[in-house]
Amino acid sequence: MAIVRFFVRLFALIGLLLVVGAVAVVVLAVRHEPTLPAAVVLELDLTKPLAESDDGKFGSLFEHQTTLREVLDALDGGRRDPKVKGVLARFGDDSIGFAQTQELRTAIERFRASGRFAVAFAEEYGGAGAGNRSYLLASAFDEVWLQPLGTLGITGLSAELPFARDAFDQLGVQPSFAQREEYKSFAETFTKSGMTPANREMMEALVADLGNQLVDGIAKSRRLAPAAVRTAMDKAPLLSKEALDQKFVDRLGYADEARDEALKRAGTGAETLDPADYLSVAGSPNGEGPTIALIHAVGTITGGESGKPTVGGMSAGSETIVKAIEEAADDPEVRAILFRIDSGGGAVSASEAIRRALVKARQSGKPVIASMGDTAASGGYWIALAADRIVASPATVTGSIGVVAGKFAIGGLSDKLGIHWDRVQGAKNAGMWSPLHPFEGGESERLNAIIEDTYANFLQRVAEARRMTPEQARGIAKGRVWTGAQARELGLVDDLGGQEQALTLARTAAGLSADAPVSLIPYPPPKSVTDQILDLVSRKGELVGALAAVAELRPLLAQLRPLLAATQGDGVQARMPPMSLGR
Repeated sequence: MAIVRFFVRLFALIGLLLVVGAVAVVVLAVRHEPTLPAAVVLELDLTKPLAESDDGKFGSLFEHQTTLREVLDALDGGRRDPKVKGVLARFGDDSIGFAQTQELRTAIERFRASGRFAVAFAEEYGGAGAGNRSYLLASAFDEVWLQPLGTLGITGLSAELPFARDAFDQLGVQPSFAQREEYKSFAETFTKSGMTPANREMMEALVADLGNQLVDGIAKSRRLAPAAVRTAMDKAPLLSKEALDQKFVDRLGYADEARDEALKRAGTGAETLDPADYLSVAGSPNGEGPTIALIHAVGTITGGESGKPTVGGMSAGSETIVKAIEEAADDPEVRAILFRIDSGGGAVSASEAIRRALVKARQSGKPVIASMGDTAASGGYWIALAADRIVASPATVTGSIGVVAGKFAIGGLSDKLGIHWDRVQGAKNAGMWSPLHPFEGGESERLNAIIEDTYANFLQRVAEARRMTPEQARGIAKGRVWTGAQARELGLVDDLGGQEQALTLARTAAGLSADAPVSLIPYPPPKSVTDQILDLVSRKGELVGALAAVAELRPLLAQLRPLLAATQGDGVQARMPPMSLGR
């Protein structure tokens, strides 16, 4: 109990300090209203991932994670602000996704078109890993710096997929899954020892298309021939002098020198500001005018509330998202909904609940524009089908129209451990979902009936939303994953672009001009500091217990991670296979 009392007191003290600090910040803000310096250089840290949304979680009290929306707003506002002279960005490895990279490239190009400069710096583009996406984004800047002795890791793309069947055989665990159709490769991670021909065909097509986008983007920005870029990729990683000689970078120098150069270009009195600090003074460029609701679906789609941790990250909870959609639909101030998706799918039942809420919002007169991030596949594509228009980046991973369901039978593992089970049951399929044995007889028939019905409904929804016949929908479905560019050619999405393109369409759908000022308001709104503290205090006992449990279970969780990833969520799943794509 001593450890529990310690954590309770610790959390109470933290809460008190945060409240006092918040009050002090408010008082200081009242006394000294912040102003911008005479000249501003926006400073971007692109060595870390950019969050899709500000979820208001407890960790944000201690460390602010920059969001993609903040960077886009800062660049958009900065190109109209006479005090903003340029942008200085620091790069590292490929921590930012492919679609986000393309969206930021477009924003940088708009920023530069306004007459402002853009300086990119990296100690290494990639280092011990790949630097493809990092450099692709940096190449859109007018001046690219690389530290002496640094390397340029434009090594091209590959895709790596795990296959754990042999490991499960050794453990005595029997994966028992059904899927529709041959490209729906999620279960193959557990049931196969390598790629099937269909899976390999799909992955080769993805790598080829994304590789072409990478080469074309770099060639265009650096005014190089695509053949020269491919030749450099075959030799990469490039040494710093090689990168300079081949015109992939403009200057070799250090971080302080790049910063001094950017401030010199900005003029007397120039200072650097990160996006959050700049927007806190200048305000968002999307902060005035009619309201557009911004709703995010980020992470594995599950029932319940968003933010629950999953093996692959955080969850997009249907309860949270449906509530946000309903509130936006009922709000007379909201003119349209911008629905941002970054999800590889999840539970079909949760996906259908979200899709239904969007359908009802449209029926109430609120246009819905879906904007796809790095991934909007399987269940992520299912929920996009309810939108008036779907916008994807060329590199968005989408499609994967198929379903999978199953379980792991651990009876063999249990026997190896000396734990033997016996059973009685009162109905033929009463033990269908037991984890001790694979599907048998009538259980397999029922599983396949569920899978077939769910897949047929998925195809029907695709056909209706995309104005196809079910046969046409099936021809581009079968669980196959596509890039956004491929999906546009196939009719699965309407437009190519990022959030700004989607926002333009939302304005038009709302009856506004394409460039009309709007207020882009998150639904649900991020929690305030006070609310986060109250949540923390109310959950202190739960948090203390969770800390102790995680410490005890960490070794076991590490061993069971593949199994947990496969069984995340409830019932039939519409999910992408795990993959490392874009290395």
